[in-house]
Amino acid sequence: MAFENVRWAFNVCEWKPSKEELLAASSYIQPEEKDRIARFIFQDDAKSSLIGRLLMKKFVHLSANIPYELIKLGRDDTGKPYLLESKVLPSFNVSHQGDYTVLAGNLHTNVGVDIMKIEPPVNKNIPDFFRIMNRQFSRHEWSTIRSYPSEMQQVACFYRMWCLKESYVKNIGIGITIPLDLISFSVQTPLKVNGIVTDTKLYLNNVLRDDWIFEETLLDEKHAVAVSLNTVGNYVTMEPQPFTLLSFEDLVREARPVYQSDARFTEDMLIKKVKEFRTTGH
Repeated sequence: MAFENVRWAFNVCEWKPSKEELLAASSYIQPEEKDRIARFIFQDDAKSSLIGRLLMKKFVHLSANIPYELIKLGRDDTGKPYLLESKVLPSFNVSHQGDYTVLAGNLHTNVGVDIMKIEPPVNKNIPDFFRIMNRQFSRHEWSTIRSYPSEMQQVACFYRMWCLKESYVKNIGIGITIPLDLISFSVQTPLKVNGIVTDTKLYLNNVLRDDWIFEETLLDEKHAVAVSLNTVGNYVTMEPQPFTLLSFEDLVREARPVYQSDARFTEDMLIKKVKEFRTTGH
């Protein structure tokens, strides 16, 4: 199947939605999700959340061959979206940060994804930032981070490690509720734009876990992405997938109106504030 293992990215920063696009989008998503999106103060966050929902619906429709209008998405106790009322259980995960919203999806095994923008922390110098985050990384990880000669290289490695940790905990569905320094990664190969690295190793409580695969890449020089895949059970070996950058037209090509278009939602989206700067958090 062409869509059993996908990686999609959407540049939310470059998308300047028209009224017509937002009206159409408002007819594709569930009312409770529309209400959730409407609560965001900033347009950047609202757009990212909206694109995330449309990515999920596109993946479920194409991978599981479910009619678009029959797709119902819910959220579990951790807030992770999943497909309701279906025996087909495609795994998908969405992350948004910086300029992009990304989705990783797989029909055969659970998947987790995380994206981070590589930039200095806001309102903190880098040594202070690292000191605050000290307990989130293992000794080995800090040794790797601090092995780089420049502070920006260290920041890039820091966010690479953070992406890996987030992709793992999102995959297993627990959120960041366990000591992150017990989840330790050993990176081997530098990241590069449009290249996929798969030789990073995961250690849990200092024990190598070779039943996990991590696909890492740079969408551009400022955005690192990590995808986690568990190889236990019904995992089917597949070639690592590069991320495909979608336009809004690509995103909604298969979409069908399910609800009445919402002029109020549309106008609210258009007048939301735009952030003056982007933070480093989710």
